Amino acid sequence: MIWFLAGAVTMALLCYTARLSQVWRASGSATARHSADRRRLAAVSLDTHIATEWTNGRRRLDALLALIDALAVSLEHEVEKLNRLDTSDPLYEPAARTMVNPALRRFTFDRHLRDECRALVRLLEFCGRDLADSRGTNTAEQLAALAAIKATIQFTDRG
Repeated sequence: MIWFLAGAVTMALLCYTARLSQVWRASGSATARHSADRRRLAAVSLDTHIATEWTNGRRRLDALLALIDALAVSLEHEVEKLNRLDTSDPLYEPAARTMVNPALRRFTFDRHLRDECRALVRLLEFCGRDLADSRGTNTAEQLAALAAIKATIQFTDRG
């Protein structure tokens, strides 16, 4: 019995070691790829980095705002369903609990998306001002839109 257990433990350790070595090798090649990316990015000018962040950041912000809108619509539907439940029904509490938990997840996700929007707006404001100052790019309209988005996020945080 002892020999059987020792053999089983040895086999388990060998399998575990093989998996660890695969993960280790994979992370090493990923590290090599990342260092190559870093060297390639280091060769790009600061102006190009800022312009790329300006473009990619605006796309990301558009996607985040669309996702926040979709979450708001789904939350409205959940609240309507919850309000339609009959409180006198003996199954009210379990039904309400199953509806509340996904809604709370959506609220939490929404909060994180808004946090990301705040950080992204600050980055985009910097990039927009920098592009206007260094390249003479007209970013006034986009900066005004960013200010409106920032004000809306702050307003919804208070309310």
